[in-house]
Amino acid sequence: MFEQHRLRLLMALALPVVMAGAGLWAQQQLPAGAQVPIHFNAAGQADAWAGALEGLLLVPLLAAGILGLILLLPRIDPRAEKLRQSQRALLSIALAVQVLLATVQALLIAFALGHQPDLGRWLLLMTGLLFAVIGNMSGKVRWNYSFGIRTPWTLADERVWDKTHRFGGIVFFIAGLGLMGAALLAVPTSLGVPLIVAASLISAALCIGKSWWLWRQEVQHG
Repeated sequence: MFEQHRLRLLMALALPVVMAGAGLWAQQQLPAGAQVPIHFNAAGQADAWAGALEGLLLVPLLAAGILGLILLLPRIDPRAEKLRQSQRALLSIALAVQVLLATVQALLIAFALGHQPDLGRWLLLMTGLLFAVIGNMSGKVRWNYSFGIRTPWTLADERVWDKTHRFGGIVFFIAGLGLMGAALLAVPTSLGVPLIVAASLISAALCIGKSWWLWRQEVQHG
């Protein structure tokens, strides 16, 4: 599986290892018993802490788990052949997720070492990139049960699935450009998370509504 896209696969597999190595290096730079931030509020201020080792390995473990799940899906989905036809999209989105998590890991390391990076700006930029990749690849995700815009209406009809994902691709790509634009305009850090949440909710609502409307059109026209 994924033999046709080995470079994307190797890059996606390598990033959690690089993240873990960077975390272990950073942990060695800290004094014994040091605490590192693992959660931030909407204003970009740390509000939860953990021991250096577990705190700096949390994101690499999360990245490895998400990648493992994505690689497992074509083996367990009832429409496995459709997911095999979606290899490029799956790996491209998986790699974009890994890049976002690698950015989060770099930010955590920077905070642990006493620096103060602009958390909101970086999250806006990298989440925008993720949205843009999702938008670009959405139309290439074939009909399945596990990955994509899964509503009762897209799962019920393959044509509704395809049309919804083409529409969703445009929505997420525009949302991604908007988030990246906000990052480049250096909006206040406190607006970073609210903008990401708003873009996510609006994009999801538009896709859900569109899938229902397309399904109604299919029903009315037989």
